[in-house]
Amino acid sequence: LGKLLDYRDEFRTYQIPKKYEPDPELGAWVTMLRRLRGKDELPPSRIERMDDVGFEWISTRKCGSSFMANYRDAATYLTGVAETEGDARELSNEEEEEFSRIRKWVEAQRCAYEKGNLSEQRAGYMDELPGIDWRNPTSWA
Repeated sequence: LGKLLDYRDEFRTYQIPKKYEPDPELGAWVTMLRRLRGKDELPPSRIERMDDVGFEWISTRKCGSSFMANYRDAATYLTGVAETEGDARELSNEEEEEFSRIRKWVEAQRCAYEKGNLSEQRAGYMDELPGIDWRNPTSWA
C-alpha cells in the first residue's frame, strides 16, 4: 500500500499503467485488485482499506493506447519516408533518433509476435506499415 500511496502523491492519481516500468509489480498489483473486486473475490477488509485512501476502483486507462500511439507515430514517419525517399529499409544505417526509436518499437512488436504475444488485430495494423516487412528481422539490416 505504501508504494501505491507514493505513486498517488507523485502523480495525483491511482491510474497506474499495468506495465508501469519503474515498478511493474505495482501496476500488476493494482490490476489484480480491480479484477478481484470485480469478481467479488477481494476481502471486505481490503476493500475498506482501499476505500479509506480514496482508491479509484475503475480504471480510466485505455487498453492498447500505448500500442496505437506508437503505431500512429511509426505509420506517419514511414509514410513520409516512403513518399520522399522510397523504401524505408534504405534508412537502416542512419543514426536518426526518430528512426531508431521506431525501429526498436517495430522490432519489439516482431519479437512479441514470434512469442505469440501480439494479437492478430495488432499484427494486421503492423502489416499496414509502409516500406517495411516488420515480420522479417533482416528487412531493416
